[in-house]
Amino acid sequence: MLKRTKLVATIGPSCSGAGPLSQLVRVGADSFVIDLGKENPTVWSEWHESVREVEGMLQLPITLLASIPVSGEEPPAEQPINQDQLNWIVANEVDYVMISVPLGTLNINQARKALHEAGSHAAVLARLDDASNYRDIDSIIQAADGVIVTSAGLSDMETWSNPVMQKMVARQCQIGAKPCLVGRGVLETMRHASEPTDSEVFDIANIVFDHADAILLGDETASGNFPAEAVEVASKTVIATESLMEITDRPIKVGFGQPPNTAALAYSIRHILKMQEIAAVVVYSHSSITARLIAKNWIDCPILALSDDPTTVRQMNVYHGVVARQMKSPGSTAEMLSTTTSIAKQIDLVGPGDRVIVVSELPIQSTDNANAFVIETIR
Repeated sequence: MLKRTKLVATIGPSCSGAGPLSQLVRVGADSFVIDLGKENPTVWSEWHESVREVEGMLQLPITLLASIPVSGEEPPAEQPINQDQLNWIVANEVDYVMISVPLGTLNINQARKALHEAGSHAAVLARLDDASNYRDIDSIIQAADGVIVTSAGLSDMETWSNPVMQKMVARQCQIGAKPCLVGRGVLETMRHASEPTDSEVFDIANIVFDHADAILLGDETASGNFPAEAVEVASKTVIATESLMEITDRPIKVGFGQPPNTAALAYSIRHILKMQEIAAVVVYSHSSITARLIAKNWIDCPILALSDDPTTVRQMNVYHGVVARQMKSPGSTAEMLSTTTSIAKQIDLVGPGDRVIVVSELPIQSTDNANAFVIETIR
């Protein structure tokens, strides 16, 4: 069964190098985090090279996230990324930058401006490290490219409200069509033990039921004694949980603040799947918006997301239920249909006789969001 909820592992002394990282991918890791608050730029670059080596070795897109540490300044700094961190991000292929947002959208806008002016295409993920973030959650979701629920932000609130807050954030992210990651040290026991506790496994299952896009493992993989075992436990728990979920009849209408035509197209695909047997939805686009909107509708089949831009491919790789791959830009609609369905067959998402929905922008090679789809039978 395809694992839909993604797993993000943090790189550290326990899992540095291409060998250990490839093992984590094989047991379920989809993405990696480099914490720019630890080690130094030389080590970060070594970790980056290992990730890209594994990506080439396994022929899979691997999303790379850079985590910016909290500055500790009082009052909080408006610019969450310092120059050394910014220089390293620009010089390397970073897909997402994770920042703390004590000042809410101001921090997000400052970070986005700094990245853009420096020439980085990295998207911005807002860590909800402060209780005030939950009061401003709608504006933060709109301003950021996704959010991360953390223990730091929840620790300032009443304990009994924490599960509700996590569910609320995941739901608002679904409405806003933005990724929701949960990074709360869910397998803390596995830093020192090869088996999780029952409560930790239940916690992972609840994150899946909350409709989060990804679970972020921190010290469990970076400095723990059992990084591969932790990823494998999380992966198996996710798959077991998803096998019991009814994911075709959720009433949320996705598309708040999103391109209306693309949002309507994504919503309509969800209903087509109730009427026809569709093996996969294949999306070709220069941007990640269409795949993200379709993924947020929680459709009951794999989504193959294709783009000619490697950064777009890796950013889509963190979306729920999405299998992301790179392909050359097609010269015509016929070439686009032929190539996309061929890739779907090559990676065993579909077989002869299966029906697929192929989504793309028309005309081909435009920079518009996807605005058309066809239903193809695989031959």
